[in-house]
Amino acid sequence: MKINKTQLRDWSNGARRALEREREEIMERVELIDGMARAVEAIDDIAAENESLKTENADLKAEKESLNTENEGLRAQVQTEKDLRTKAEMQLSEMSKLSVGVAKKASQEELIQALRVFVNKSKRKKLEKRIAIKEMVLELVIANGLVLPEDLAAAIDSLDDEVVPEPKVVNVAGNYNDIHENGSINM
Repeated sequence: MKINKTQLRDWSNGARRALEREREEIMERVELIDGMARAVEAIDDIAAENESLKTENADLKAEKESLNTENEGLRAQVQTEKDLRTKAEMQLSEMSKLSVGVAKKASQEELIQALRVFVNKSKRKKLEKRIAIKEMVLELVIANGLVLPEDLAAAIDSLDDEVVPEPKVVNVAGNYNDIHENGSINM
C-alpha cells in the first residue's frame, strides 16, 4: 500500500483542521469554565455579604430594642417629673390660697405683729430655711399689699444674710481656784 503525497497532504490538512476544531472547542470550554468559576466566586461574595448584612441587621435590631427600652424609661421619667411638677404647682397654689386666706382673716396690724414675731424667731434658723422664710414672707406681704414698718422691712431684708455667731461669754460667780503648772494654788 502506497501513500502518495497528495493523500498524505490531505490527511495532514484534515488532521490539522480536526485539531484546530478540537482546540477551539477546548478553548470554548475553558472560557465557559472560567465564566462558571467567576460566577461561583461572585456567588460566594454575595453569600458572605449576605451573612455580614444579616449580622449587621441583628445588631441593629438589638440596638433598636435597647433604644426602645431606653425611650420607655425616659418616657416614664418624664411622666414622673411632670407628676412631681404638677404636685409642686398644686402645693404652691394651695399655699398661696392659704396665705391669702390667712391674710384676709387677720387685720393688717395683727398680721404685721405675727410677721415680726415669726421673723425674729426665724433669725435663729439655718441659712437655707431663712432664705425660704424670707421669700415666703415677701410673697405674703406682696399678696396682701401690706406696708411694713421700716424696722420690720430691714429685719426681713437682712434675714438671708450670713450670721456670724457671737462669742459666748461665761461669767462664773463665787469662788474658784486658779491652778497653774507651777503646782501652787492661787486664791
